[in-house]
Amino acid sequence: MQLQQHKDTKINAFLSSIGRNSKNSRKSYYTGLSHFIKFLKHQKQTSDNIIPPLQLGQMNVYELLDQFVSYLIKHRINPASLKTYMAVVRSFLEYYDIDISSTKFKRKVKMPKYYADPEEPITLSDIRTLLEYNNNHRLRTFLLLLTSSGVRAMEGCSLRLQDMDFTVSPTRINIRYAVTKTKRGRVIYCSDETTKHIHKLIDMHNIKAPNDLIFSVQGSIQPITIYNRILEQFEKLQKVAGKDQRKENSKRREITLHSFRRANYSIISENCSSDFANWFLGHHHSTYWTHKESERREIYRTKCMPFLTVYQETRDNTIEATLKEKDRTIKLLTNRMADIEHNQKIMQNLLRDPELLRKKLNQSRKG
Repeated sequence: MQLQQHKDTKINAFLSSIGRNSKNSRKSYYTGLSHFIKFLKHQKQTSDNIIPPLQLGQMNVYELLDQFVSYLIKHRINPASLKTYMAVVRSFLEYYDIDISSTKFKRKVKMPKYYADPEEPITLSDIRTLLEYNNNHRLRTFLLLLTSSGVRAMEGCSLRLQDMDFTVSPTRINIRYAVTKTKRGRVIYCSDETTKHIHKLIDMHNIKAPNDLIFSVQGSIQPITIYNRILEQFEKLQKVAGKDQRKENSKRREITLHSFRRANYSIISENCSSDFANWFLGHHHSTYWTHKESERREIYRTKCMPFLTVYQETRDNTIEATLKEKDRTIKLLTNRMADIEHNQKIMQNLLRDPELLRKKLNQSRKG
């Protein structure tokens, strides 16, 4: 994909340094700096022109940034975006050795208050309701994957056939570092229910080559194309199901593809632990929380997968199988404890009667 360019040389130099690690970061910075360029144009300035006087202290950087805030408010930029754009501009100026004191910035540049809207929780019942109105197998499989694995939408769109390990249960998924937000790969799992639908999708679309994308749309090899298509289908599904409400005073919908990731975290943290949930979603890594891969897979299979299964019949069967396995384990432990108690009683009796102990020892020697 061709990266966008500005005619301002200093902007391009800064964006090039940002883009070395992440094209997505470069794109985000480009958006923020585009607003700054428009503001400077309104001031009959350019980024190349303002850097030298700012470096020499001939122009007040705090007055400039405060005027930029006023410009963004006038153009109805919401507080969340405004905060992001300001962070981008500060980073740009500091890149050119223009010192910005955080204390002075807070005192001299008045930022509008930002109050985050509470996220709408989505339950398995809500997901089941959505899927009742769905007739697209690719979208159904994708939503089941988001629910059971907690992958980000773009991570899911980037999955290749070779990233799926169907030889183990539950299915193991390799999330490559190149497609993650944090640039850190991880190994996670998805439910048996999701695996069943993925196999069906693979057969339907004749996905055979290791590099073939699982959710490819009409042979597309670009994850962003797949994402845009799935997002379009999801928004249509929301409208049909009556789940397309928007947040108050916002263009964003109450339920998004990211809502499934939040649901996954909630379910795992409730039924296992927040440490496992954070590790599973790739939020952060604790050097103290370390388990072998086989142990992590078993934790997911027994403690998480039954409660991440969407369809009721499959869910009931999964939970029932899990409970039966727990019952068998408890029975084995109970029998083992009974054997230990029995042997302890025998030993106590032998210790109380030396003559009986001698007879037992003689018998064992003769044997």
